Amino acid sequence: MLRRSAVVSLVGGALLGAPRVHASTAGLFTSRDPLVASADRFWSVPRWVWLKRPATGEEVKIEYWRDGVLDAQAYRRLCWFMRDVRFERLLLDKSSAVHRAHARGQIKAEDMVCTTRMDPVLIDILYAYSAWLAIHGVKQPLLFTSGFRHLFTNARTEGAAQNSWHPKGGAGDIVIPGVPVVRSAEFGRWIAGGGVGLYVNKGFVHLDRGNVRSWRG
Repeated sequence: MLRRSAVVSLVGGALLGAPRVHASTAGLFTSRDPLVASADRFWSVPRWVWLKRPATGEEVKIEYWRDGVLDAQAYRRLCWFMRDVRFERLLLDKSSAVHRAHARGQIKAEDMVCTTRMDPVLIDILYAYSAWLAIHGVKQPLLFTSGFRHLFTNARTEGAAQNSWHPKGGAGDIVIPGVPVVRSAEFGRWIAGGGVGLYVNKGFVHLDRGNVRSWRG
């Protein structure tokens, strides 16, 4: 769960009217919003996410937590949604590189899969983003471009860190159409749920459930 003080800032945040408004981050998170009064309920009400994967066209809008319990069916659906689609294609195509790595013992039999158990803290961070948009009337999903990343594909991803949270199921990359990537990253830093990477040239924000930190890629 994200820190309690961040919740007040979260529900008091503003997109200053609509995501197409490219204002500076000054005043982005204020205490004037009437929803600040319900900040203490933010984590007790049902949690949900609205995500879309451009690479597959899949879209999911689902409530995954309610009454203090993680919904197992919804969680499994989200884990599949956040799978490594690149490694999935390699498996479906019977990639010779993958099978050579498996034959050499570099990939164990149990790791010849494209999905894993995603970290619920990451899902909570995505809930915070989804709620941030909904609170201010922005009716659109987050574009989820990368979630779980198999070690095989992580090693072949330009700029990927060896100790990345992607292979551990604790990271996701997002794009919010119409919202400047700098503002999206600023919100992630504000809620202080983990790591936030700002990739301006590539147009996305990296989020993970690791230590609170930020960087510019």
